Amino acid sequence: MAILQLTAVPERPWDFAGIGVSLICVTHCLATPFLVGLLPALELLERETHTAFVFAILCIGLLAFVPGYRHHNHWRVPALGLIGIGMLSAGVAVPEGLMNEASEMLLTVFGGITLILAHIRNAYYCLLCRVCGKEPCHGKVNVVPNT
Repeated sequence: MAILQLTAVPERPWDFAGIGVSLICVTHCLATPFLVGLLPALELLERETHTAFVFAILCIGLLAFVPGYRHHNHWRVPALGLIGIGMLSAGVAVPEGLMNEASEMLLTVFGGITLILAHIRNAYYCLLCRVCGKEPCHGKVNVVPNT
């Protein structure tokens, strides 16, 4: 799959950064319960770590989705990105005790996966749009077969 090869889409560094940070976030969310069991002091930094991830993902998402949308004009990509960022943000914004740990973990993991899919879709549409030149394709993707 050419989309995930760094050399195939050098103009899409923010999508690759977004995929990487989202993968780290999902891994962090899945590993934290085990790590806190081993080192309970890590729980003291959990809220700050989660906030830092959401802030980094929001910034990278804006840098990837806004230019991507302006180029390929597919509204589903930024909408999917907003849903993912919303799920991640809910894990930070919802007060303690309103949501149990399992619900928070599921919400953040699904938010991270949603963001990964949004970045892959954004890179895919931008890759296809570059086939028709630097002009925006306005939602019409011209697929060129691999030669």
